[in-house]
Formats: sequence, C-alpha cells, structure tokens
Amino acid sequence: MTRALALLVAFASACSGHGPQQVGAQPSWRHGTTAGTEAPKVVAPVTFAPSSEAAVHYNERITAPPHTPLGDAALAATREAAGKAGMPAPVADARLFKACSELAEIVPEEGIVGYSLVEFALQRNGIIEPSPHLLVVWGDVDAADQIVEQIKPRLAEILADGANARVGIGWAKRAADGTGAIVFALQGSGVSTNPIPRALPAGGAVTVDAVVDAHYKEPEVFVTRESGATERLALETGHSGGFKTKVECGKHIGRQQVEITASDQQGSTVLANFPVWCGAEPPASMTIAATHDDDTVVAADEAEKRLLALMNRDRGAANLPSLVWDDRVADVARKHSEEMRRTKIVAHISPTTGSAADRVKAANIKTAVVLENVARAYGVGEAHEGLMNSPGHRANLMSAAATHVGIGVVYGDDVSGRREMFVTQVFIRVPPKIDPAQAAELVRSRIEKVRRIGVSAVLQSTAQQLADGLAAGKSRDTLWPRARKQLDALGNQYARVGSVITAVAELDTVDGKELVGEYLPDDIGVGIAQGTHPEIGENAVWIVVLMAERNPPASRPPPPSAGPR
Repeated sequence: MTRALALLVAFASACSGHGPQQVGAQPSWRHGTTAGTEAPKVVAPVTFAPSSEAAVHYNERITAPPHTPLGDAALAATREAAGKAGMPAPVADARLFKACSELAEIVPEEGIVGYSLVEFALQRNGIIEPSPHLLVVWGDVDAADQIVEQIKPRLAEILADGANARVGIGWAKRAADGTGAIVFALQGSGVSTNPIPRALPAGGAVTVDAVVDAHYKEPEVFVTRESGATERLALETGHSGGFKTKVECGKHIGRQQVEITASDQQGSTVLANFPVWCGAEPPASMTIAATHDDDTVVAADEAEKRLLALMNRDRGAANLPSLVWDDRVADVARKHSEEMRRTKIVAHISPTTGSAADRVKAANIKTAVVLENVARAYGVGEAHEGLMNSPGHRANLMSAAATHVGIGVVYGDDVSGRREMFVTQVFIRVPPKIDPAQAAELVRSRIEKVRRIGVSAVLQSTAQQLADGLAAGKSRDTLWPRARKQLDALGNQYARVGSVITAVAELDTVDGKELVGEYLPDDIGVGIAQGTHPEIGENAVWIVVLMAERNPPASRPPPPSAGPR
C-alpha cells in the first residue's frame, strides 16, 4: 500500500491554539521589539557561516549551558510555565543554546530567515529533530527581565503544542547601543538514537539504533541519495522495543538525507530529518536569498499554481512526466486545508473526514493510488523546499505512479507581515491510454511464456465484444448470454471454453500464469478495452481471455461452455 506522509512547515503560532506537534517543521518565527528600541536591518542574501566548531556526531549526550542572567531567567520562566501546565520542564540543551546564538547573528528585523538556515544551525550542532518553535525579540540584550516578559505569554501555548523536550536561548548584539536579536527555542522530540557521525568515509556505514516514543508506531527510515532517488531502509529489532537500520554509503558520495518517521492517531509524522555526508565534509557555511519573494503571492489560486510549477520543474529535472492538474482533487485538497486552518491541526487523519483516501473516495474519485502531503508555511518557496528536503514527502512529489494532482492553499493569520499558508497536495493516478491491439498482444505473449497456444479469430472477436461492453459500463450478466451463443456455436470444434475476466490499472501487473490457472487451452482469444472501474477508476484496463480446448479428432461433442470467473 502506498504511504502518505505528513510534513508540517512553520507549525507553531503564538496567537492561537494547535493540536499535537507534527515534528518535521519549519520554524515558527514570532517577532517583538522592546519599547524605545529600533532593530537594525539585515540585507539579503544571507550568508550563515558560524565561526564556532561544529559537532562531529548527532545526538551526543546533552550538556547544560553556562549560566547567564538572560539564560537563567528564560529557564526559570519555562520551568514555571511547564509546572503550571502539569508537565515536566524541558531540558536546557547547550546545543540548542548555541544554535539560537548563531541564528541571532543573522535573523533580520523584517522577514524570516529561511527554514534551511535553521535546519543548518540545528544539524551543525548535532540535533536531528526538525525545527523548533522559535520566538524572536529585538531589544536590549542585557535587559533580561524585559526580554523574558515578552516571551512569557507564549510559553504555555507552545509547550502544549508538544515542544516540551528541550529549551534554548541565544542572543547577539547587533547595534552599538547594545540592542540586538534574542532567539528563544522550544523543541519537541519523539525519538532517541545512538550518536551518529555527521560524516562517513567513502564506502562507510553507520548503524542507527533508535527508540520512538510509546505513542508512535510503525517506524520507517528513508534516505534520499545525492542523485535525488529515495530509498526505504530495512529495519530490524533493536533494544528497548526500538529498531536498528544501517545507513550505507556504498558508492554514494556527498549528502545523504536521512529521515525517521512514525505514525500516531493523526497519521505519519517526521521525527528526525538530517544529512549524513559520505566521502565529503559537511559544509561550514550556507547562503540563501531573501524569502520576501513569497510575499508577492496574495491569492490562494496563484500560490497553488506556483506550487504546481515548482513540483513539475523538479519532476522534469528528474526525467519524470509533469503532473496534470485535477479540479476535483483540488477541491478535496482545499477542503482539507480549510479544516487545518480552522482547527490549527496540520495532519493527514481528520476526526471528521478520515484519511486522504477516505476524502478522495467520498468525492467519488476512483483511483488506485492516493498520496498526500500536508504543510504549513509562510511562503510557496519555503513550503516546496521543506517538502523536497523530506525524503518521504519528496517521494510523493516525485512519484512515478502519480499522474494527476490537486493542491489546496488556504491562508491563515498574518505573522510579522506574512500570512501563514495551509497546504494540502493530493496525488492520484489515472492510467494512461493504451493501444488495445498492442495490449492484447502483450497479454498473449505472457500467456505463451506459460504454455504454447494458438489464436482463434472467433474467440478473439467474442473476447473483444465482452471487453468493450465492460469498459462501457455494462454488467457481465448482461453481456454473457450473447457471448455464450457465439461460443456454443463452436461445439464441433472445442470440447471446453473457459474465460477469465479482470481489470487492472497497469498492464505491467498482468501475470500470464495467473490468467491461465489450471486450464490447458489449445487456442485463446484476448479482448482489451479501457473504461471506468468501480475501484480502479478512469482508464482501467479490462481484460477478457477466452481459452478453448479442442475436441479429440474422432469425436466432437457439444462444448459445456464455462461462465466467466
């Protein structure tokens, strides 16, 4: 069964409540400015080149940060908020403190640092979980009490969203008067692993030994290779009910993007997403252009068109056919995005509409394939980049099985001058048109690999009549009496005539041995036609195979014609 994964981009909001965090998120930026100060402006493109030493491994043992007035005040406020909420206080993580300090050096007053820079900061400091909830305050970095007072009103809400595993705060003076940027982070975590090297030698490998939280099930691990191809890795049982898997470089060189997912009641969730570098050193810096280009998208339908253009651009680069827009599927996607906007829960499984497959079925859309990506972002480019950076979601976007797509974009609240976007992408498959004569020849060739046969023109004609009728929506019971008369007329030639009637989405799935079964036919006739099938949907391939055993030479009794099976 084809999976659908959930990606949550820019999940948190300091203004309204949310459901449990779907980790895999682009950061949520919230800005505030201490009264009487003016933050300096940062001109893009932004180059992020921290001077501090990067981590060698992911998930080394967590250490406490040094004591500072602002750090201690922020931790005290966080512990107080957690206590009032009846939950354990997040752990002060020196890695997250360091990442926040590095981001404070580059965060602009207006606009939002691209999520790729946030991921870069986390990963160079050894953190594999996707982006945290981030609050940004501009002001006097030495005025700890003032800064914390701006953060306090938002803590309970963010903690309730599931960002209650780790806490970090960092700051950078950006002006001569001592004012600057303060970045505060709360991060959730649903997985623990052994230390994992960020870089491996050429041909190297590492075993990932992981345990997911108890409320998750069905963990999976994916890796996107430097070529863009995505693989699912085999898992074996690990310690404490966890799992093990091996990430192998083999002949691969460069970035290998690894993702750990698992499912809960809201669907599949990204628990970790991080690069391992094979035969190469992780980069020490990153440069990105401004994200303000997304501000020009003011209409939801324009955002949908741009997302379609971006995905088809990337599919074209991978020599995959473009996806065709489907208005019916887009309507399904828009309704789900509207529900996510209303509930502030970004997930695949809805308590009212069920799964993506349920929603497509309820819309009376027949298809054998349903894939779905969901996201929350501040811009089209950021949403697409986040989805493509996630191996599981990238696999949906680049699926060779998908032929059509519907995208639904619904705008939510205004956040620091940019509107949040709720995005749903639903992919389906409409089988391509086939040449019936070529398809019939393909089916005959696969049967001949099982048993040598002859071809009867009469059987061929009758099989084609049946296939055409089925493709036109007629029932087997309606079509069979006429076919029986035609077959009965062959009683002086055949001792028995059997039939197989089936429908498939793809001819590649046809198995000659399965079609023939226990029959020992001498002659066959194959009919092929395309039409609608109640489960497969449009362009289903109807296959009718009539198989006949010849009468012995000395005797030709009337044949007991078999009905369809």
